[in-house]
Amino acid sequence: MSNPNKEALDTQSVKMTFWDYMRAIGPAIIISAVVVGPGSVTTASIMGASYSYRMLWVVVLASVAAFFYQLPAVRITLSTGSSIMESVRSQYGQKVSLPFYFCLLFGTCVFQAGNFLGAAMAMNYLIPGISLMVWTIILVAMGFILVWIGKFDLLENFTKVLVFIMVASFLFTAVASSPSISAIASEGFSFQIPDGNWFLILAMVATTMVPDIPVSLSALHKKKYCTEETAEGRLPTASKYKLAHIDLVVGCTITAIITCSIIVCSAANLFPKGLTVSSASDMAAQLTPILGKYAGILFSLGLWAAAFSSGMFRIQLMPMLYNQATGQEEDMKASRSRFFMILTSAVPILIVVLFGKAPTSLIVTAQAINGILLPFICGVVWKISSDKKYLGENANKPWFNGVFGIIFVVTVLLAVRTFLSLFEII
Repeated sequence: MSNPNKEALDTQSVKMTFWDYMRAIGPAIIISAVVVGPGSVTTASIMGASYSYRMLWVVVLASVAAFFYQLPAVRITLSTGSSIMESVRSQYGQKVSLPFYFCLLFGTCVFQAGNFLGAAMAMNYLIPGISLMVWTIILVAMGFILVWIGKFDLLENFTKVLVFIMVASFLFTAVASSPSISAIASEGFSFQIPDGNWFLILAMVATTMVPDIPVSLSALHKKKYCTEETAEGRLPTASKYKLAHIDLVVGCTITAIITCSIIVCSAANLFPKGLTVSSASDMAAQLTPILGKYAGILFSLGLWAAAFSSGMFRIQLMPMLYNQATGQEEDMKASRSRFFMILTSAVPILIVVLFGKAPTSLIVTAQAINGILLPFICGVVWKISSDKKYLGENANKPWFNGVFGIIFVVTVLLAVRTFLSLFEII
């Protein structure tokens, strides 16, 4: 029998302490750790080294857009108890959910090439006797085996510690580099497009608004808030919304702070010397002011942590999303799940073999290709989150549709512009 007071209870929020909020922060932080991988580090470093502070505005706007891009994941999951992928399948059938999934899969495989190549660059700096190609194969194999045997959580916690070390290093270095506050204010937010470099702008937008992040966040929210097994899952709906929103704000803010710090470090330490970014050691030079000879070691460990954890996360994620897209049990040991684990591991190796001679170019290009896919993913998320028959009063409000519409138009314009740039290059 249904509880007649359930709706009333769900509209009320229980009183929570500061530590309750701190313990609840998690899904968006995991997504932030996934977003700040080699693509973000490399793209932000290139921006600072090439154009000083003039592209800081891109990071801020991309982070704000990323917040609104992920916000539907909160409402869809908490109001229906289903992930975005499950919602797409239930509302529009597999004729939509499967193309939606394979679009994500394609973007993920390209993104994976950047992830594992970034991790390989880090390891090549520490142990240069092993080539980038061999390191890439070793790291993909390690990630695949760990996900296959189900030891992802333990290593994820370890890599978060290393990522935190890298983040702290960039923040401290940004301050120690004594950047010009007036230059940051006047140049960083002048909304210029230096050299008309739309390709680099799209790369940053794509690495901040990674196509799969609302779908991934939705899956994590379902696990955290839609089960009686967790403390958060037993809270009233209003409290779940409050915690999820705070978590998302914190996650997007952390992403913006990290990326802006990298640009500031690169602008203060690389741009004045005319240095270019082509390897992990070039990027590590940003940390020299406070870390000296240990800069390369610390940076490489952090880069490896960010890249490797992001790579493993997606090896685990894609089989789960396929099961949701087809309505099958989320059994990670099933042959279909194993197949997509193998596919998400093997294709990136092939991409690196074919295009890995210019590592940083491949990483930036991977972000841009994901940006070309972004309008399709954005459009599907927009449609499902606007469906009043499915979400009722939790569907997008008119003002939110206006904001999301602007984001969608921007992603389309940037995708078209980048596609034309790639065509000109070919």
